[in-house]
Amino acid sequence: MNLAIPGSGHLYAGEKRGLVNLGLEGVAWAAYLYYHDRGKSKEKEFETYADGHWDYNSWKTQEINNGTYDPAADSLILYFHDHNKQQYYEDIGKISTYWSGWDSQDNRNFYRGIRAHSNNFLKNAHTALAGAFVNRVVSAVDVLQLMKHRGGASLGNDTQVRFKMHTKPFARDNAFGFVVTKRLR
Repeated sequence: MNLAIPGSGHLYAGEKRGLVNLGLEGVAWAAYLYYHDRGKSKEKEFETYADGHWDYNSWKTQEINNGTYDPAADSLILYFHDHNKQQYYEDIGKISTYWSGWDSQDNRNFYRGIRAHSNNFLKNAHTALAGAFVNRVVSAVDVLQLMKHRGGASLGNDTQVRFKMHTKPFARDNAFGFVVTKRLR
């Protein structure tokens, strides 16, 4: 139960400390929604700002006039514009090859600031989600220990409970498993 709704197993067992896990879950999800919304809002803001201050034709003309035009960079930025907007907006602000497309260095710097805020908000959202995951695991392990000590979760001498976790801080490919095995005689 605690993996689905942290604290519910505690409350079912009559333990009020389940309210802490339930509260932490609520805070984690509220933080996730807040930071994710703010991050996406800033993302729209920096995209709109870039569209108003970076110009492909201006960039290409200046690169040709300066003798620094690179057809590979040209085809790459066009590909990203059409197929990978996230990479497009990252490259025009970060990679020096595309700096000449900005109408001013100050506008490019301002854009990078908005983009940094967006990234920070989205990282905070991801951290909140990781907190919810940890809360679920801790809550589940705690209720199993509680029930084991109370004698209410007797699975028998031939039964083994194992947790498997594969986790990297702030990675998107975290996984965990819960395995109950029973030896047959």
